[in-house]
Amino acid sequence: MKTYTPHRMANPQLCTHLPSRAIDGLEFGSSPGPVRRTAFSPSSKRQGGAGVFLRAVKQWGFPFLFLIAIGGGMTMSNADTASKELGLAKFWGASVTAETNKDYDQALDQINAYQQQGGDKFLVTLRCGWLYYLKQDYNKASACYLAANQMQPSSLNVLLGLLNVAQAQNDPFKIQHAADAVMRIEPSNYRAQMALAGAYYAKKDYRSAISTFRRILLYYPDDIGAMSGEAWCSFYLADMQQALRGFSKILSVNPDYPYAKQGYDLASGKSPGGSPQSGTVQPSPGLQPAGGF
Repeated sequence: MKTYTPHRMANPQLCTHLPSRAIDGLEFGSSPGPVRRTAFSPSSKRQGGAGVFLRAVKQWGFPFLFLIAIGGGMTMSNADTASKELGLAKFWGASVTAETNKDYDQALDQINAYQQQGGDKFLVTLRCGWLYYLKQDYNKASACYLAANQMQPSSLNVLLGLLNVAQAQNDPFKIQHAADAVMRIEPSNYRAQMALAGAYYAKKDYRSAISTFRRILLYYPDDIGAMSGEAWCSFYLADMQQALRGFSKILSVNPDYPYAKQGYDLASGKSPGGSPQSGTVQPSPGLQPAGGF
């Protein structure tokens, strides 16, 4: 009977013709000759992760088990966090959907649920300000924006929200205060400058108004709303030549722009009398209240 000498076999994994006991003997060194363990040896496969784990526990003891426990806790914590964030997103999304449907009470209920589940307080307060503004409850909107301003004084969204409320209330003094607050942070902010110019105009402070409109035109020379404001301020300051230039430019771009033809006729003496009210300065067609949150 032909015998095999295990020590001559380069790799026991290749000895598929040997009985399993022969391979086991080679692996654990019970047969003569050198023992060569490899990552692919059958016994290593049988031990798998359990063998490695037991050797690590034997070598490192309690510190190793402690690290394993910490790692497991972190994995569970991450899973819990992801689940929580998905739940919060559901409430936020429901609030946005309700707003789209103009169901502002439902939108507020959903955003309050978002907060009760641990949502960010500042984001909730800012969004409530926007929703109350849309609901035309300007006192509550203002209260929310002021509370948000206490949390993050440099937030432009908060200050623009207060500007929205002031314009909705048509209060020139509140408009000026809100616009000034925005411009302290961002001096070239278009919405704030237009609102400030309009507030001066409404108070018949035409010199301050025209100065502000001209500053806007330095940044936005093609803005038709600022052109209109400058032209009407020139008219009320009795600078008819400048008023005519302004109204002519507007009519060359948009013949139907509100009050432009009337202003041109008044400045040129073609209209026998009358003048538009102080609220006729029109913002550019694209000017809208600051976006919601």
